[in-house]
Amino acid sequence: MRRLLLLLAIALALAVPAALLAADGTDGTMSVKRGRALIFFNKLQGTAIGRMASGKVRIRVLRPKTDAPPEFHHCRKHMINRTTTVCQGKKLTFRALDGHYVIRLQGSGIFMSAAGQGTGSTDGAGIPGLSNGVMSFDDGPYGTIPDDPTPFTLGTPPPPPPRR
Repeated sequence: MRRLLLLLAIALALAVPAALLAADGTDGTMSVKRGRALIFFNKLQGTAIGRMASGKVRIRVLRPKTDAPPEFHHCRKHMINRTTTVCQGKKLTFRALDGHYVIRLQGSGIFMSAAGQGTGSTDGAGIPGLSNGVMSFDDGPYGTIPDDPTPFTLGTPPPPPPRR
């Protein structure tokens, strides 16, 4: 009887942390090199850092009371409203750290890394004779950014709560 109770206690002790880890979902990663495209993150929960040779970045903070505002350098900044900022220029850089964001990048010479959970899409420039650049998900091999709009999912979201 004691052995059965001991085995049950061990199984329960191992099951609780596993269930807690599964409840959070997992973060994914995305890397873009030499991008000539439109890259859009819809409700990214995480971090995005990057630079562009030329183009425009638009970042909307979804939780302005708790999330840090994005940082921009080497560009003309324009506040659309209190939660949305547009940065346009050459050799611009941006950072949106550990928050909830909607991010839209459009331009050339895009080098960007993102980590977290969310959805989005990529759409290469499709200019004949010019590369759209390459992208990679979750440390996988780099592939060409497609010419057509292509949706992606970053990370795995937490499972829905059980129904009662």
